[in-house]
Amino acid sequence: MLDEPTAMLDPNGREEVISTLLKLNREKKMTVVLITHFMDEAVLADRVVVMDSGKVLTQGTPAEVFSQVELLKKHRLDVPQSAELIYRLRGCGFKADKIPLTQEDCVAMLGEAML
Repeated sequence: MLDEPTAMLDPNGREEVISTLLKLNREKKMTVVLITHFMDEAVLADRVVVMDSGKVLTQGTPAEVFSQVELLKKHRLDVPQSAELIYRLRGCGFKADKIPLTQEDCVAMLGEAML
């Protein structure tokens, strides 16, 4: 269990910590419980639990949780930047059937829309 292990680290340090945790989880089959406010870290999880004031608001896969943008915003919580962008574009009429979690997914989605 780690509580904000990447806080106060530079991007390289954050990447090294997350890479090590993913390796422990996937290669050594260790369960990792990570408490974070960095949504780009949360999207890498198998399961996300969102809490506010000690109460569970929602839980599920990152795709399930971060598709609930309005619920999260209602509780003053962030979403990944790619999810935020597509959420705002939807408000302007952009058609998207899902919310991307990574920059790569977002770029692919926007590229497909340009065709």
